[in-house]
Amino acid sequence: MQSFVFGGEEYERLEIVVQGYERAATGEFYDDNWLSVVVSVHCGGFRGRFTAAFLTSELESFHGKLASLYETLTGEAQFQTLEEQLSLTLKCDGRGQLQLQGEALDQLGVGNRLSFKILIDQTQLESSVRSLASTLRAYPVRT
Repeated sequence: MQSFVFGGEEYERLEIVVQGYERAATGEFYDDNWLSVVVSVHCGGFRGRFTAAFLTSELESFHGKLASLYETLTGEAQFQTLEEQLSLTLKCDGRGQLQLQGEALDQLGVGNRLSFKILIDQTQLESSVRSLASTLRAYPVRT
């Protein structure tokens, strides 16, 4: 298992734990690249955890955007899953302070929605970029 985190140690935190590929490789891109994940959100008085499936290519694309945001400290990085269970937007103010806005859906299509915001700084973003890169090394896009 691999994980990556945005935010603090316990509170104001989003953690995504990748448990592994959903199935063995068969040579079909979409079937081969679904990951089983557990998403945990701890914001303010709210705590939640749910399972979801993300595509490796979604995480790879997000990593590129995060790395660029970290390098320039300008603009934003967005993440949206195909099944719409998690959407994230990170925006930087140009001085090293970032705001993560997110929306989580605990069940595909019919679940409860949680909108949240987490403030982080560039050092926390660096850690997130590194841990996501490590996750992608463990679970690369299968071609």
